[in-house]
Amino acid sequence: MNYRTGDGEQVAALIGRELSQRFGEGEVFRASDSIPAGADFEQRLRKAVRACEVLLAIVGPRWLEKRESDGLRAIDDPGDWTRWEIAAAFEAGVTVIPVLSESTPRLRAADLPDELAPLARCQYRRLRHRNSGTDLDEIAEAVLIAAPELEERVRAREEERAMEEKSASPTGNTMGDVRGVATQARDYRNDGVVVNGEHATTHAGTGDINQNSTVNHVAGDHNSTVNNVSGDQRVRDQISGRVDRRGRE
Repeated sequence: MNYRTGDGEQVAALIGRELSQRFGEGEVFRASDSIPAGADFEQRLRKAVRACEVLLAIVGPRWLEKRESDGLRAIDDPGDWTRWEIAAAFEAGVTVIPVLSESTPRLRAADLPDELAPLARCQYRRLRHRNSGTDLDEIAEAVLIAAPELEERVRAREEERAMEEKSASPTGNTMGDVRGVATQARDYRNDGVVVNGEHATTHAGTGDINQNSTVNHVAGDHNSTVNNVSGDQRVRDQISGRVDRRGRE
């Protein structure tokens, strides 16, 4: 994010927040946010400009007219950081996208130092307060077109985050040691006894049930429902009504 203090920092902050939400904070560099206190400002800035894939040059109505104390335009000063960043981006082969705020006119090569003249030929985007949603979408799309690998990195992070969330909430076994076949429900109510396996007596409310038959206790919205899935015995007089071995009420 390239901008001139006193001209485009609010626009840069808005675009920076939007792109950070879409692509991740680590993908967006804005000096006031990305350089920690006490760090070497010049070193970090030079490294970031040369390593970036896209440079957004925020151009406001006072971008060209910003004056130094000697009355000269800041853009005419070779030591001007705004000028240096754009020139360094061109030198490194970085895609530079001018972003004109509100009704700022297009730049003209004749108004720029020679090393910035290519900026006037770069296709630009515009950010207007009344149309900020659509304009931000177009800026984000332009960034993705210039840096297609960015979309793959975003997708990879989303997949990694989904896996982390999935592993953070595993299904636990609260049944302890089980011999035979057991079915575990996450949440259920039961007024009787649940027995898993064969050759056991199960009582689930009122009525009789014989031994030596496989019994599944199906827990859920029903209260103490028993299905006899094998054997000749019949389960009857249950709380929920009469149930035969085929599970019909």
